[in-house]
Amino acid sequence: MNELITRLAVITVCVIVLAAAVIFIIAGRGRDNSVPDGESISESFFSEGTEDALPATASVTLSESRSAAVSSAETSGAETSPDVEAADISDTDVTSVSRTIITSRVRKEYDSNSVYIDMENVLQLPELPVGCEITALTILLRHCGFDADKTDLAKNYLPVSWGNARYEDGKTYKDSFFDYFIGDPFSRGYGCFAGAIEKAANSYIADHGGGFTVKNISGSHPDVLYDYLAADVPVLCWATDGMIEPEFYETWYDNATGEQLDWYLNEHCFVLAGFNMSADLVTLNDPMKGIIDYNINKFETRYDQMHRQAIVIIPDGSGVSVTTRSENAETQVPETQASEPDVITETSEDDFGQDNTEWDMIWGAEELTDGDQY
Repeated sequence: MNELITRLAVITVCVIVLAAAVIFIIAGRGRDNSVPDGESISESFFSEGTEDALPATASVTLSESRSAAVSSAETSGAETSPDVEAADISDTDVTSVSRTIITSRVRKEYDSNSVYIDMENVLQLPELPVGCEITALTILLRHCGFDADKTDLAKNYLPVSWGNARYEDGKTYKDSFFDYFIGDPFSRGYGCFAGAIEKAANSYIADHGGGFTVKNISGSHPDVLYDYLAADVPVLCWATDGMIEPEFYETWYDNATGEQLDWYLNEHCFVLAGFNMSADLVTLNDPMKGIIDYNINKFETRYDQMHRQAIVIIPDGSGVSVTTRSENAETQVPETQASEPDVITETSEDDFGQDNTEWDMIWGAEELTDGDQY
């Protein structure tokens, strides 16, 4: 009797399992009828004309994997269609991606009391560790349409002197940094001011077809520089690296005139590219740091201390006219010690493989004399 009951129980379990299997198979077949074949899946989910093709100004939210795909498409330069709308994407696990990428300061919003002139930046390093002046001229000439090269300008156009030192009545006489670059822009030296760069600019332009006039506007009030910017003319000018205090280094007398010359460390040259009066900022195209903003009052102070040196290059026949508000260019420079840079904002990567201490200074305490080798 017990044996019969056991057999009936086993048969019952088998029947139940078999029935469950049949039901499962039937349900699975029902779902298969609603799934498209492989070709339909490809057309539905991976066809062209989805979010891979977006208007250039669209801003969309994509999943991480789709973000990578969009980035790859942009890098390859694939064209995009302005007529295709972005597909709906789940809000879970998303990364925001904007198709509007501002790569130039020319796109920045400025109010009516601001100006910015967009131009290429050229860095002085590594070839010209103390050549900020001739590199700034390279930036300006390239903005004017010349295919200028900083090393060509430094070798063939920049008036250079090792000082031609002589000694008379207990005084040291050397050539003037207003007329020559004292030292070697490829290695070490003092630097130069507007007169030397004016000569280099005139020589280069004469050798490359002319069409431009170089104006040495040294001694001009800062407002004159801003007037030139408002007329779409950038200004090559001098202040100090990082707007730190100039530091007295050496006195000598000009070989040509006998005038006393005082050299201060931290001298630096760049192109004044913009101003924002509402924010009290100036924008500089800096051969050492890239495109960078500084407080306008600090800039004007350092510009005064560096003898208000400035140059503009104006296209012939452009009709650009700026009223000169010149004051005494021989501004007394206080004997002060260097302080930390006063940078407000920086708009380009500041990673050139070394710290950003200005190299435009004396390399070592020895005097530069004619024939010195480094």
